[in-house]
Amino acid sequence: LLLGRVLGEFMREYPQITAEVELTSRKVDPLEEAVDIAIRMGKGDWEGLESRYMFADELIVVAAPHYNGGALPATPQEVAASKILFSMESWKTWCLKAGLEREIVAGGLCINDSNLVLEAVRLGNGIALERRSLVAGAIARGELVQLTAVTVPYPWHYWLTVSPQAENRPEIARFIAWLEEEIALWRQQISA
Repeated sequence: LLLGRVLGEFMREYPQITAEVELTSRKVDPLEEAVDIAIRMGKGDWEGLESRYMFADELIVVAAPHYNGGALPATPQEVAASKILFSMESWKTWCLKAGLEREIVAGGLCINDSNLVLEAVRLGNGIALERRSLVAGAIARGELVQLTAVTVPYPWHYWLTVSPQAENRPEIARFIAWLEEEIALWRQQISA
């Protein structure tokens, strides 16, 4: 994942700074909890917090290169007929853009953790609709492939929020500057 790579590089560059990372799907309130920085998905309009836009994402359909014995679905109709591993992402917008008459709806196993879904996809157990930010590294390494050119915007943008008590701390400023540089590089790579 992009953030994991960035954090590793930051810690190598600034070993004197201690970073504690907590991943959660619950809404963390930096004003009430001991949190200096939070990366959130949404509209960036959280009261009492400085929100800095990071990037927009998109949803793509991915599979392991060896899925289905290497006979990968190439059309939206073939994708719809495949074994789909469902995350929390809705297929509705993708199906509309792909010109499918019916929406692909979750059935069977639906996992609320994209990491688990992507591990199952890497093992060749099915295909998934996931955010490009989560799969770009695996695609670059050849672990996953994008099945069709159909992409749809992810409805929530990524934002960096900073608590008021942390805004003026030098280590926070260093991390934010580092993260903004890395995000700019990532945006360039994705658009290339």
